Amino acid sequence: MKIGFIGCGNMAKAIIKGIINEGIAPDKIYASDINTLQLSEYCKQKGINALSSNELVIANCSVIILCIKPQNFQEALSNIKADINGKLFISIAAGTDIKKIESLLDKSAKIARIMPNLNAAVAKSTSAVCYNKNCSNDDKRITEFIFNSIGTIYELEEEFFSAFSAACCCSPAFTFMYIKALGEGAEKCGLDKDLALESAANAVIGSAKMLLDSKKEPAELIKMVCSPGGTTIEGVKSLESDGFEKAVISAVNASYSKDKELLNNK
Repeated sequence: MKIGFIGCGNMAKAIIKGIINEGIAPDKIYASDINTLQLSEYCKQKGINALSSNELVIANCSVIILCIKPQNFQEALSNIKADINGKLFISIAAGTDIKKIESLLDKSAKIARIMPNLNAAVAKSTSAVCYNKNCSNDDKRITEFIFNSIGTIYELEEEFFSAFSAACCCSPAFTFMYIKALGEGAEKCGLDKDLALESAANAVIGSAKMLLDSKKEPAELIKMVCSPGGTTIEGVKSLESDGFEKAVISAVNASYSKDKELLNNK
């Protein structure tokens, strides 16, 4: 299997790292990018094949991952003249649905749409995937293999992608804000700045693992931490008073609405 990348930015590089770690030989990987100098240097370093055009990537590969920015998506694909018959196209472009991709390639094209997040860089992405009717079970297995190499993948109907994106693809930024605030709060109470940030981040990692491993509802875990008259319950009361949960829900809704707007304007 030869895997090609149209666009070789940060997300493409995270995926390339993941699939190499899973046993795909570098010489089976091909890439094109508008920044040809940067592409050449990166491909030489990793031992993968740098190609001069998107058409050459399609011609050489059976699986093509479209790592193109949404604003450049139509321009990159509108003039494709290579034979796409039998090839699997996987798109990670936000705000670009399968119907739009089919219109740029062909209705007969096999298309998977993926929404990964920033944490792919450390192989901890939370990704959603959907497929058009042309994809076979083998196509689905290939897609899952590739994106399991950078984290966890969930198959969803495309209609739920905006909600997933708001909760799981935008949320790393929300979580970084939360960790930053925890660290700053601890620093103001006298803890060393670097230790405050590192320990806050590790506490968030541990809390997420506790939630996943325990299979308990978040409310039940909150109750377990909050002893009556203790320190935690005072902090929780403060968060409730300041509208913490409402603010997070509003952030998710704002991101969801923007994703819907982008889709409707395509």
